[in-house]
Formats: sequence, C-alpha cells, structure tokens
Amino acid sequence: MLKMDEQQMPPLTITNSDIQEANQLSLHCPICANPVEKFVEDRDLLPVVCAKCGTLYHKVCWEQGGGKCAVLGCGHDKFKVHGTPASPVLSIKYTDLPRPSANGRSSQQTKRLKEEQRREVEQLRRPSLLQRLFKWLLDQIKIG
Repeated sequence: MLKMDEQQMPPLTITNSDIQEANQLSLHCPICANPVEKFVEDRDLLPVVCAKCGTLYHKVCWEQGGGKCAVLGCGHDKFKVHGTPASPVLSIKYTDLPRPSANGRSSQQTKRLKEEQRREVEQLRRPSLLQRLFKWLLDQIKIG
C-alpha cells in the first residue's frame, strides 16, 4: 500500500458554507417544520440557505415567507442554493499541523495520564482507615 508523503497531500480547505453547514442546529425548515432534503426531484423543495445566518429552507417556503429569512433578528432577503461551491476561507497544509507522537498521544496528555496513574497507585498502596484501625486493634490485643 502506498503511503502519501505529507508534502504530497492536498491542503484542507474550509469555506464559509462549510462553517455555516457545521453550525446549523436543525435540518428542518422553519416555515413548514418538515425535513429539508438534499436530493429532491421537485424544484419547489430545493434546499436553500439564508445568505446571512445559514438557516435551511425549502425554496417554496422561502418564497411563501415573503422572500426573506424567518429567523428572528435576521430578515435577510438573499439566499443561495444549498451545496453550491464557495471560495475557500481557510487553507491548511498538512505540514502546518503538529506531528502526532508515536503512540497517538501528545506529550502533555501522556504526562497527565502518568500523573493520574501514579496518584491512583499511591492511593491503592495507602491503607484505609478501617485497615489501620484493625491493625491497631490487633497490636493492642497481642494474642500470644
């Protein structure tokens, strides 16, 4: 299996539409409350997105809602068809990303886990109050 070198990997691009799509809280139209589906045969049910806040609508619902966004405080009158390509806002090269350690953990995470494990082992080695009381009682009785 061929392994791509980091310099050969294409850069990641994140567009405004990617950000808006990730921030959407619902995939239901705010006008009719039905799911907005990406692949539809009926042109009226074509998914559109408010150009300002990124809320999803059916095209017919957008038009029936007065041709503007129904979200309180938005009221924007422009939309774009969901899934249309947009220009990149951010471009990241793989060489810009920090290299993962051999075991997949960061050194900070490894240090934190080791410290946590050390504390747990120390607590297991330390006798409990009940164990100390029982030992003290046995020492006081001294059967022999």
